[in-house]
Amino acid sequence: MRINNYRSLALCLTVLAGLAFAFSDQWPALLKNNPPANAVVKEGLSIALAIDPVQAGKSPVAVLREGQPARLQFTVRDTSGKEPVKGLHPAVWLDRENPQEQNLSCKDRINSFLQSQLAFQPEVNLNSYFVLTLNNKASISVIDPINGFGGSKLITRIKLNSPGVDWVLSKDQKKLYVATPLSREVAIIDTDTWKTTAFLPFNAAPTRLALQPDGHYLWVGLEAADNKSSAGVSAVDTEKAQAAGSIATGKGRHEFAFNADSRTAYVSNADDQTVTVIDIARLSSHKAIKSEARPAALAFSILSKTLYAATENGRLLVIDADGQAGIPIETGKPLKALRFSPDGRWGFALSQTDNKVFIIDASLNRLAQTVEVGSAPDQITFTDHYAYIRSTGNETVSLVQLDALAKNTPAAVSTFPGGQAAPGSSGLLLADAIVPTPERNAVVVANPADKSVYYYTEGMAAPMGNFENFGLNPMAVMVVNRSLQETAPGVYTGTAQLPPAGRYSVSVLLDNPTVYHCFTADIAPDPELAKAGGQPVKVEYLLNSKEVPVGKSVPIRVKIHHAAQDSVNDLQLLIVRVPGLWQQRLLAKPLGGGQYQADITPQETGVYQVFIQSQSLSLTFEQQPMLIFRAVRPALATAQIKE
Repeated sequence: MRINNYRSLALCLTVLAGLAFAFSDQWPALLKNNPPANAVVKEGLSIALAIDPVQAGKSPVAVLREGQPARLQFTVRDTSGKEPVKGLHPAVWLDRENPQEQNLSCKDRINSFLQSQLAFQPEVNLNSYFVLTLNNKASISVIDPINGFGGSKLITRIKLNSPGVDWVLSKDQKKLYVATPLSREVAIIDTDTWKTTAFLPFNAAPTRLALQPDGHYLWVGLEAADNKSSAGVSAVDTEKAQAAGSIATGKGRHEFAFNADSRTAYVSNADDQTVTVIDIARLSSHKAIKSEARPAALAFSILSKTLYAATENGRLLVIDADGQAGIPIETGKPLKALRFSPDGRWGFALSQTDNKVFIIDASLNRLAQTVEVGSAPDQITFTDHYAYIRSTGNETVSLVQLDALAKNTPAAVSTFPGGQAAPGSSGLLLADAIVPTPERNAVVVANPADKSVYYYTEGMAAPMGNFENFGLNPMAVMVVNRSLQETAPGVYTGTAQLPPAGRYSVSVLLDNPTVYHCFTADIAPDPELAKAGGQPVKVEYLLNSKEVPVGKSVPIRVKIHHAAQDSVNDLQLLIVRVPGLWQQRLLAKPLGGGQYQADITPQETGVYQVFIQSQSLSLTFEQQPMLIFRAVRPALATAQIKE
């Protein structure tokens, strides 16, 4: 099945997140008595907005210009106690102000963004995310699970020079690093443009990637082709996008872990049966700890400040903050993977050969209990409340509730089908096949055997739906979050590419308490774009009502705001009936004044999406906002065209 628009609405409402800005303790009192234009007091909260240009490597400027990145920041405080209000999930949109909508209240404007996407689309939606798949062929698929166009959710496909085996996202989620061992490279991808910006070459094959907690170094595990040389690891400076140093740690597959302050890195060397402790400031080896068997996985507990190394003979090495080995934890079974819950208390060690999970209590440094899971488990992923264990021998995904582990009762295991077939062995692939979505109560699951990605919400018996990958096997999955983050207590921050010049409403919705407010922002034209003839194109749909009569011809008018708006002869409309079972393409006729029209006759009731493209204007279907309308019985329709 496919996630339709109504499922998409559910996803949209669950991924709403926020924006941000900091101000002094005296601000709430001043704000209440004399609120400036960029601040407001409502429902006992003071809310302040700042929008600042992001000028990387340039002198600061005060003007917001079209096509440029900008940082949007909100600070929310309690007016009575002057304390920052934490844990909110503000939703934010930017939409051009329209003189014909002067009577539209801020609440109605915001509700129009939420009502099944049947109203107009905003120019900028800061409440979304993308799902990426690392494919069996040398490519990455980018999927929009909320606003995909037509019958497809596929936005683009990024080509690599060889198949990727691991990837990691930068802290700000702007850069994606992909290890491609056959071409001995790490690809760097810009997640704003979905373009590859660089290929970092290495003398050996890069396999495992890891980003230290502060994001300063990307660590690359290198494996020699002859399996005899000591390739070791390389540290890449993420700001300069170049290697800062290399360390010959040992032979074989490498795994990484870091302490919380990014001062110490731990590297396993499978063939040498050692764990190397690295001083990050000096980029030099501090010591090597010998293991009786090959280390298969490393994990650091932020609670106990201890490193744990899972080995192939079933023993968990325990290494303290000083790099000293403590009493190991015995499981008695060969171990494949190891991870800790977000709070650092519960460690999950998998035995793939015995279908077991050994749960470690880091607060007591002991084995707490053993749980049976699905066939041949190989990966662990966490949300805030559950551990997810993937099986490779069948389609089952096992869930263990984290909150119940402290009750000294046997952990209850629930399951759901992560597809129709067993995903099978991942081979050389090291990246995750299950990852949480931004709302943290759902996951996406890559199933290469089904050539699909599944969306599962906690509490359900089965996935809500799936996204097809168009013939490619999704070996791993990742989420790139476009929603806004709480960057400090009560401070919510995000960035956006500014839309074409004009006056915009910055619409904000707070959920608890419920607050609707629309700020105003002016975006100036970019004279350089105008000189180059590359000014952005603004598209406006002129269908006033979103309900049209089925079986009757309906004129769809589009207005183009551009210097060449009256000389476009290749403006094409794509009309799709959700969920993509029917579509039609029409060439729009010019009417003058930048307006174009195509007449359609919907033959069935339902929800329809309209997209445009023009090669001469460099517009593609997925780049512009869509028009969505509903075809209903003629007695219910009230379609009107703006004059």
